[in-house]
Amino acid sequence: MATGRQIISGLFLFALCSRVLASGTGSIAGRVTAKGEVEALVGVNILLQGTVRGTTTNARGEYRMLNVPPGKQTLVFSLVGYQRETRSGVLVEEGKETFLNVSLTLSPVQTEQIVVTASKREQSLQDVPVSISVMDATEIRHRNSLTVDDALRYVPGVNMTGGQVNIRGSSGYSLGAGSRVLMLLDGVPLIPGDTGELNFESIPVGQVDRIEVVKGASSALYGSNALGGVINVITKPIPERAETSIRMYVGLYNKPSYDQWRWSDKTRAFNGQSISFARKVGDLGVSLFVSRQIDDGYRQNDYRRRYNFLLKTEQNLSSSKSLTLAFGLLNQFGGQFLYWKNLDLALTPPAGHESDNVKSMRWYASGLYNNAVSDHVLLTVKGQWYHNDWGFENRLDVGRTESLSDGFRVEALSTLLLDDVHTLTAGLDGNVDFISGDAFDKQVIGGLAFYGQDEMKLSVNMRLTLGVRFDFQSVGLTGEHLEPNPKIGLSYDVLDGTTLRASFGRGFRVPSLPEAFISAGSTGLAAVPNRDLKPERSSSYEIGVSQSLGGLGAIDLAAFRSDFDNLIEPGLIVSGQSVLVQWRNVTKARVRGFETSLRLGLFEGGLVYNLGYTYVYPEDLTLNDVLKYRPRHVLTTNAVARLGWFSAGVDFRAISRVERIDEELVEFGIIPDGDERVPIYVTNYRIAADLSFNGFALSATLSTNNAFQHNYVELIGNMMPPRTYVLILEAKF
Repeated sequence: MATGRQIISGLFLFALCSRVLASGTGSIAGRVTAKGEVEALVGVNILLQGTVRGTTTNARGEYRMLNVPPGKQTLVFSLVGYQRETRSGVLVEEGKETFLNVSLTLSPVQTEQIVVTASKREQSLQDVPVSISVMDATEIRHRNSLTVDDALRYVPGVNMTGGQVNIRGSSGYSLGAGSRVLMLLDGVPLIPGDTGELNFESIPVGQVDRIEVVKGASSALYGSNALGGVINVITKPIPERAETSIRMYVGLYNKPSYDQWRWSDKTRAFNGQSISFARKVGDLGVSLFVSRQIDDGYRQNDYRRRYNFLLKTEQNLSSSKSLTLAFGLLNQFGGQFLYWKNLDLALTPPAGHESDNVKSMRWYASGLYNNAVSDHVLLTVKGQWYHNDWGFENRLDVGRTESLSDGFRVEALSTLLLDDVHTLTAGLDGNVDFISGDAFDKQVIGGLAFYGQDEMKLSVNMRLTLGVRFDFQSVGLTGEHLEPNPKIGLSYDVLDGTTLRASFGRGFRVPSLPEAFISAGSTGLAAVPNRDLKPERSSSYEIGVSQSLGGLGAIDLAAFRSDFDNLIEPGLIVSGQSVLVQWRNVTKARVRGFETSLRLGLFEGGLVYNLGYTYVYPEDLTLNDVLKYRPRHVLTTNAVARLGWFSAGVDFRAISRVERIDEELVEFGIIPDGDERVPIYVTNYRIAADLSFNGFALSATLSTNNAFQHNYVELIGNMMPPRTYVLILEAKF
């Protein structure tokens, strides 16, 4: 039997030997406009079907594709907000240029989206054998999301608990230590090696083009941390025309519902300002973003000061090669509200924690190199350096706890269109993190992985995906782990617009550094290490069906099940007068459920409606109980109506009462009244005006969030925001 090294060498040698030099080719050029309009469409993606070649339209809506093989070709045109257009039978002659002008039809609801996260390459959403949701910049802007995690609260199947992501019941709350969901920024993991948490604050929401959420175990392509799913945040492409954007917002917190909750006579407020500039000069594009956010906090000692910086460059080295470089920085300082003093003082921290604070300085430098080696071979190399420096101060008994980490990640992958049947993806992925600090001492963690996948077109209507990834991961003293994770997926177009899908995948996650090594805490509640932790493993199954409703929208249904071995959950140890937190392996767990989503666009885009509902049954099979912090029912719905320059929208979230929490924290008096929790019902209203004139884009939006001031907690002892009012002004020129 061939060894892993032989397999790797063979696949890469095969990809290199498959290089085909372009000779005797032609070209295709043209212009893309909106149907019924003469105005050009900028940034339209154009793909030469059956190859890895593509291009985009410039500021005049023009495109030109070189080195096209002679014969009849098929081109696919796509742009967010418009229906995808496929032109087949385009005749290309050797040494000649074929002209093709195309008009795209406006579509308020995207039913044929192009996604990149499911298979690490561009493909139609209908061809993906797993559930994936997409939220684009328009939806984020209309909802006035100030952070990425705010936007995620309205993705079907996603629930947030104290800033931690739960996709279909895969996660509960791990006290900020580690994540079962992998977050990517432009396809590169954005998780620090010391905390292992998702840092949403590092991503400026104003620079997000779209968010793709893959649900279910994705370790076959992405490795550890993708046990519950993948969130890929994709930043905006650099436009052909120079563009400057200025955004400002100001918000007010409503006074608390009860007088005894009032801890300050001052009106609590928050505000933010950002400015961005982007343009292309020849083959070089540059984008610059700077923002400042100030939040007084509605709870005592819950203030924030946050500053973001992002620099991004895109360089076309040739018609087939490109290089993207990015540098992002976050500087943040604020108070730390861990939990309330009691229910009568729900917005006040316990005695001794009134001045807890946390500071962080995070930055990353990343690079992405693409090379279309031939019409059928695409080589991609990604790299990142992630620096994380944070500190927590509790003046009562802990003092200053600090951590410093530097993580380095490199990935090389090749996509090979072998023939009309097989599309192969293979890659190497390596990472190493150097950590030092008070909570972890000095640690070095890292790993190396190889993965391969074959997407087979069995017939015109049926597609089969087979893949496997081999991970070698080491986490300090917890040992070394070799993990093979296979996956299989099948999609079948039953009728025009109706697609069935089924998938199976294995997932794994090595313990995060805090779970295995942390030794820190505060009065009455401290964390102790557990170096005997074993990696988590899961087996995920899904069947689903998607149905296009023509130009009106789409509906999707899915049933899923995940079986977990050695699931890592925080456990509590009673020691004298203290309660200690230690992460342990839950031997067996299982999550079952179903999910449905509906997207509608009515009256030619005058009314857009979305509905998502997820039911999960999360079982701790070892204790014959439900898993902690997993609500069974999550419903989200929203509607946006537009009439000329005016629009109005409403969002609603309903989440069932969490059945199980860390009851020991209540029993031993660590968090008084911590068992107080209710179902969640949150309603947000907003109105917006488009005041653009003479090419100057100006908009104003007024939002009322939690309009009925529903008092609720997502996390034990943490009251969520009261009614808030937010005014946003944005100008582009």
